[in-house]
Amino acid sequence: MTIREYSERDIEQIVALNQRVFSEQEHFDITRDEKWFRWKNIDNPFGKSIVIVAENENGEIIGSRIFWPWKFKIRMSEFIAYQPADTVVDPEYQGRNLFYDMTKKAIDITLESDGAFLFNFPNKNSIHGYLRLGWTFVGKLVWYVRINNPKYILNMNRKAENVHELGDYKLTESVVKEIKFRTNFDGYIKSVRSLEFVKWRYLNHPFFTYGTVHFTEGKKTIWAVFSVNSVGKYREMFVVDILGDYNLIGGLLSEVKQAAKNFDVSAIYILKNPYIDGRQMLKSGYVVLKNKNLVCLPIRLELESKLLDYTQWEMFGGLHDAL
Repeated sequence: MTIREYSERDIEQIVALNQRVFSEQEHFDITRDEKWFRWKNIDNPFGKSIVIVAENENGEIIGSRIFWPWKFKIRMSEFIAYQPADTVVDPEYQGRNLFYDMTKKAIDITLESDGAFLFNFPNKNSIHGYLRLGWTFVGKLVWYVRINNPKYILNMNRKAENVHELGDYKLTESVVKEIKFRTNFDGYIKSVRSLEFVKWRYLNHPFFTYGTVHFTEGKKTIWAVFSVNSVGKYREMFVVDILGDYNLIGGLLSEVKQAAKNFDVSAIYILKNPYIDGRQMLKSGYVVLKNKNLVCLPIRLELESKLLDYTQWEMFGGLHDAL
């Protein structure tokens, strides 16, 4: 058995293995292909992914472990971080320590590439593996949820399908160019956002189509990027990113509400972050839901106390590769 970094010739096998193993496990009905692999692991403006494979004696790829790069900012300093994603082992080879061996190899390369920390969003079934490897549980992800149709709750765990027909709400390159990115130097942990990022993460996504709404007051504007998914005969909306002046969040929520009404959405999800006034969210009909987990493995130890404090993170749905 060989544990090594991937090469171009491995992509077809990596994609096929991911599709075969994950197709029955995911919330979304999606098909992975080479376009998906290149979008996620090669075209990323934050850099190329660390991709580790396990190869058997016949030259077959029977496992892969991907560390997805992100760039974060704290005050005026920027840091590269990695999020493990798309970890897969062929069922016939499970129980042979391949997960650990691939993870160790990926972490060794992370250290060589000056990565500052690792983070991820494991569910209740996978979090224990992270904790056994020394990661720290930072907190439950906190969502604001507005339920427009209670019947959706009984169907929310069914397979979802992204809605591609968004009409005038659809995110386009001309809309992206209008977004103004507000920069501040407070101490929160924020992913670096830019025109390049929005085009890559949302406009060029191989599976999902995103929409956008905005609210303007004077010379200030705030934008929301969202997706709409069909879950059976119901629809859900995820606001995956908020960009611009958070002082206008009240007006933006009204625009989100109107878009949800137009798409007959049964539930709206927005991740809580330090810039959103919780009282305003409650007045707007949202309730608080805690789902999934944030775990972190600090590498730059001077960042440890901040990284392990959930209230210091500016969370947004776009950090999660499944949204």
